[in-house]
Amino acid sequence: MLFGLELPGHWPDPTKDINNLFPELIECVKLSDQIGVDAFIMGEHHFMDYNATPDPIALACYLAPITSNQKLILSVLCLPWHEIEMLAGRIAQADQLTRGRLELGLARGGSTYEPSKMFMDLDPEANLEKFNEQIEALKRLFTEKDISFDGKYTKFRDVTIVPPVYQRPYPPIWQASMRPESAFHIARNGYHVQTSQLRQPMSFVQEVMDSFRAGVAESSQPQGKQKISMLHWVYIAKDEDDRREKVEMAYQKHRKFMGLLQNTSNVKEGVVHGVDVEGTAEEYAETLLIGSKDYVLERIMEFKEMGFDEFGMKLHIGPDHKDIMESLETFGDYVLPKVQTKHSAAAE
Repeated sequence: MLFGLELPGHWPDPTKDINNLFPELIECVKLSDQIGVDAFIMGEHHFMDYNATPDPIALACYLAPITSNQKLILSVLCLPWHEIEMLAGRIAQADQLTRGRLELGLARGGSTYEPSKMFMDLDPEANLEKFNEQIEALKRLFTEKDISFDGKYTKFRDVTIVPPVYQRPYPPIWQASMRPESAFHIARNGYHVQTSQLRQPMSFVQEVMDSFRAGVAESSQPQGKQKISMLHWVYIAKDEDDRREKVEMAYQKHRKFMGLLQNTSNVKEGVVHGVDVEGTAEEYAETLLIGSKDYVLERIMEFKEMGFDEFGMKLHIGPDHKDIMESLETFGDYVLPKVQTKHSAAAE
């Protein structure tokens, strides 16, 4: 199983100088490079301190010359927020600058918070239709010249992106899935699948895995061997008091996540406030990878044995920078050597 570090730009304390956001994030990147992670994962989010990375393409280009040879996964890029022919050119340039290290995690956006700020259509069915249309246009832009596209949502004429993408036919494409049904359809359509436990029991994770494998069985596999990855909140605690503190932080972050997902959070000056959710912090902790190094190792082994090809760590759940760095260093020393492999098994 391969391991990646998510770079969310999470800045939960507005009293701290946000000008330290990226310097601290880069320190995490450099330590992750030293311990041998396989990928860096960066998503697109706007107008919030919950995830302050509005341009993951720029971040990937910055990271390329200061890191070894890790994959740079743009996940997720929300296609409905973009003019697809312009986005295709930006991706192609970044693929050239990073010499083919890019991978694309594409989505239509799971929250209505950001599109509501841009007066975009919030209808989920319309967004799905637009998203599917844009993916087809994007792949054509990557592989053809002087193309025209006359779709319901996407229109352009006689376009060739210059320079072309470095990887041929195009960088690997992932899609995000939060349900077994979508994992099946994404896999059947030939894409890699990114998922998250999202406070669900492991039986739900197994359903997603089973659906992925069923979809792969019906896929023509245009990208070759298909992969599935798990994105999960991880923190190695120093002791029980530290564990309880970080579980509470994760619980507060979850309250903000639900507010953004439902667009019910009070957001002022980019600061996201949590909403009421069911359950206690300790009940919530049962689905998190927060605890001793042996606990974290044991939980990650569950995902490896289930057949996940890649595992993305979400360390920025609220701890200060020093705690994050110590947790990451312990993970590299103790956990990573026991679980990291270069072989992918899920689709077999």
